[in-house]
Amino acid sequence: MGPKIFKALKYGTPVLFLLAAAWIIWAPPARIGYAPVQPIDYRHDIHAGAIGQKTFDGKEQYGIDCQYCHTGVTTSKKAGVPSMNTCMNCHILVGSSLPGVKTLKKFYAEKKAVEWVRIHNVPDHVRFPHAPHIKQLLKEGQPTKTACIACHGDVSSMKVVEQKESLNMGFCVNCHRDYRNDVEYKKHGVSTTCNTCHY
Repeated sequence: MGPKIFKALKYGTPVLFLLAAAWIIWAPPARIGYAPVQPIDYRHDIHAGAIGQKTFDGKEQYGIDCQYCHTGVTTSKKAGVPSMNTCMNCHILVGSSLPGVKTLKKFYAEKKAVEWVRIHNVPDHVRFPHAPHIKQLLKEGQPTKTACIACHGDVSSMKVVEQKESLNMGFCVNCHRDYRNDVEYKKHGVSTTCNTCHY
């Protein structure tokens, strides 16, 4: 191997590794706009939209708080999807003629869970517990969705839920940096050290 090739490998290899690491950390947001077809055409804008207002296509909004369906959002790692019983609390009586409710009732009668397609996800090596994030972002007297918007966008205005943010490492680190020196959040110990988010 000639000295020029050796020199190129010696200095070029670390540069390539740094570029690859930067690409992994701040990779293009490939999942932004991801909105898979769900087994039931569930509309967050109708269920969670501002009470007394109408959706873009004139449907009534009910203003249901995120925690009613996503019960684990302030107490556990995962927000959780609602159980069939939660859905049937209302739909045993409401909306029986709607196609989505008919499908829901069919699942319920057959004692089958609805297999929702996950939209927002982070890699397995990332630790993201919902509870502390929601508790720290949620302001007194505001609906839960005000804390959820940072990562999920305003789901209460979406007919079809889609991923609005990249949720890559750069997104998370920037959020932690934004809050790290904020007087209100400083007491929560927002950190940017690796073991804050990684196992």
